[in-house]
Amino acid sequence: MRRGTLPILLLLLALPSGKVLAQIGHATPVVDLTQQWVGYWNAKNLEATLTLYAPEPTFLPTSGERWEGMPAIRKNFARLLKRFDPRLTMQSIKSEASGNLAYDSGSFDEVLAPAKGGRAIRAKGHYLFVFQRKSKRSGWKILEQVWTQADSSKL
Repeated sequence: MRRGTLPILLLLLALPSGKVLAQIGHATPVVDLTQQWVGYWNAKNLEATLTLYAPEPTFLPTSGERWEGMPAIRKNFARLLKRFDPRLTMQSIKSEASGNLAYDSGSFDEVLAPAKGGRAIRAKGHYLFVFQRKSKRSGWKILEQVWTQADSSKL
């Protein structure tokens, strides 16, 4: 057994329920897509980030606006990525799939450092991704994305 495997195995054996085990073990493939989104976002790779979306997605930011369709999401993401260098972490709390719909819900913590210098902004809150796939052979895509913020006065 590899050196780092024993502590993880002991932790898994000590867990009280299968539900917790499923959450830690990434019960659905969409949790991995959420983490892929985080990686692209932190790398400021707009084009790669947008490949994870369905053709007609909706994004609901903490401001209360509604960005419908790829052109609106592209425009607003480009503006944010030009202005800030993000350092985002997301922790899945609950994720399920049924048929061709799935969701991933959890919490996030992000530090937005101004790209041209200045004081960084820290944002914490919760997220919800709703995913869709056209068929069992096709991959999951983000259909709806919602962000809440613990303290919206910081943005």
